[in-house]
Amino acid sequence: MKATGIVRRIDELGRVVVPKELRKQLRIDEGDAIEIFTESDGGIVLKKFSALLGLRSEAQGYVEALEQSTNTHAIIADKDQVIASSEAIKSMEERQVSNALKKVANERKSIVVNEEQLQREPYLEWPRGYDVRSLIIAPIISPTGDLLGTVLLSSTDRELKDFELKVAETAASFLSKQVGID
Repeated sequence: MKATGIVRRIDELGRVVVPKELRKQLRIDEGDAIEIFTESDGGIVLKKFSALLGLRSEAQGYVEALEQSTNTHAIIADKDQVIASSEAIKSMEERQVSNALKKVANERKSIVVNEEQLQREPYLEWPRGYDVRSLIIAPIISPTGDLLGTVLLSSTDRELKDFELKVAETAASFLSKQVGID
């Protein structure tokens, strides 16, 4: 474990403030869930919680099904990183999502992004030589309204349309129900 040199007191309600510098460095935003672990030596570990990380193998299977049914490349990301991706873009896994993608996801609306828009804002760091022509972004929203992540469909050879948009939205809805957060 790495020491930060930061010391904070617990207030009368049992709260402790995580310093802004650490929250920024660890990409912890207001409203994010934090998981609490205890260590055998009495230590407490706080870790940013991702409900989708627990579904990584299911997400990978879902990515493969999306790819087959839509003839696109599929990605499932939590709020911070790619957790599952199509075989052709496997190198994307664990890459950080961009602030632009976070912004779109936080608006909680699915969108189709065309090639011209992608040149201005690529939304992800794509592998070298992978030229995205069209991208769909569908937010994964829990039954309680919390943003969990996104489903993305990409194509290098055609514009994606309403069919692929509906498939991505269905995938996002299905994944939100699999998480089991109430």
